[in-house]
Amino acid sequence: MRKINLPLILDTVFAGLCAFLLFFTSIRYYTRSVYVALGFAIAACLLFGCLSFLYISKKQNSNLLISRDEKQKKLLSLHLSLSSDEYVSKLLAQCIEDEKPEIKNGKIVAAESTYFYNFKMQPISEDDVAIVIKASCKNKKVIICNCISAEALLLCENFLIEVKDINFVYKLLKDKELLPEKYVYEGQKKISLRNRIKARFSRKICAPLFWSGLALLALSYFTFFPIYYIISGSIMLTLSAVTLVLN
Repeated sequence: MRKINLPLILDTVFAGLCAFLLFFTSIRYYTRSVYVALGFAIAACLLFGCLSFLYISKKQNSNLLISRDEKQKKLLSLHLSLSSDEYVSKLLAQCIEDEKPEIKNGKIVAAESTYFYNFKMQPISEDDVAIVIKASCKNKKVIICNCISAEALLLCENFLIEVKDINFVYKLLKDKELLPEKYVYEGQKKISLRNRIKARFSRKICAPLFWSGLALLALSYFTFFPIYYIISGSIMLTLSAVTLVLN
């Protein structure tokens, strides 16, 4: 049985309700007809409710395509690619079962295997594998990397070199509870004005804006200057609905 997506339903109902109240109050003020205002309000409620449903559901589906683990793997790949060799070697050495693995010349020498690490955003090539082939060691050779090309992987199989990609590294660090708390980035991205403004309109302000807008629209029925209350209440209801849908 498929689970009911309650947040999607509630957000859709909320957006539709805001549209209903906004159109009913505004059109009733200009036409003085309850039935005309009610007809337009119901149509607006259904229209904006459907549009909100389609937008939010599409947004949820796109977010589900990239799972949390996949995001962490991408962050880890970038982190290891930008980190120093010393940091990477010490981090990997903590995960090797050997009690005292030796770190020297860009590789980790353990009792049964010698680990060559090469972290970069592009798949390692046949030239990278050739360097490992040339290296002299008595035990088994293992390459640890983010990813490897098909040609390079075939070359590794021919020379009995084992390959461990980012999936293995992520699982290993996660099991050992050694995943980095902070990730290294090449540069800090500047926050745009649009994102700064969007950050101010979080879901927390939806309820206050909604009730304030609803109260102003209700007061427009009893005041001598209803246009001010209709405009102010409409703006608050619109901001409330847009904030909820976009966030």
